[in-house]
Parts: sequence; structure tokens; C-alpha cells
Amino acid sequence: MATLQRVADFTREFLKKFCPSLEEKKEGNKHLFFCKDYLLGSAVKLDEEKIATTVYAPKVADPVIVEFREAVRKEFNGEVLEQGVKMSGALNENFYYLYTWIKLTE
Repeated sequence: MATLQRVADFTREFLKKFCPSLEEKKEGNKHLFFCKDYLLGSAVKLDEEKIATTVYAPKVADPVIVEFREAVRKEFNGEVLEQGVKMSGALNENFYYLYTWIKLTE
């Protein structure tokens, strides 16, 4: 059963492999994971039906994105509603993010 806490715990443990000094900020229904000042991932309750877990990286082929895609599918088999990679722009650089929507079943 996917709950926000389960998804946040999974995302946190996965990201610790890439950033041993991972910091977490919790804001309501959002869990934000930072490596130093860089947002590395998040887990957010989107609505009454789904939770989003997202990881961010400077390159689409970054191991964070590649490995997370498979890890989240394996952990939440049958609960994944949608998954995809998108590019976004920041003030001075572009970055990529892999989002996964997971069915909320509390």
C-alpha cells in the first residue's frame, strides 16, 4: 500500500546512496530532499488519488535518474500510474527530473 510516508522513506533511502549527508525538509504534504543546497528529490501528495516522487539531476543519463526509474518500479509494482522524464530550466542552467505518480492507497 502506497502512503506518503512509505514513498518518502523509500525516496530518502534511495537518495542516501548518492548523498550521505542528505537533508530533509518537511512542509505539510511535501518531503524535500537536499544535498547541500541542491534539491535532489521529493515526495509529495498531489491529490486524494496519487503521490509523486521525483528525483532531479543535471543530465538525463545521470545514475540518479536511471537507477531510480527501475528502483521505484520494482518497489511499487502495480501502483505506478505514470512515469516520465522532463527537462526544466533554472535561472542559469537546465536540469532534468524523473517524476513518478504512485496510486495512493492508505
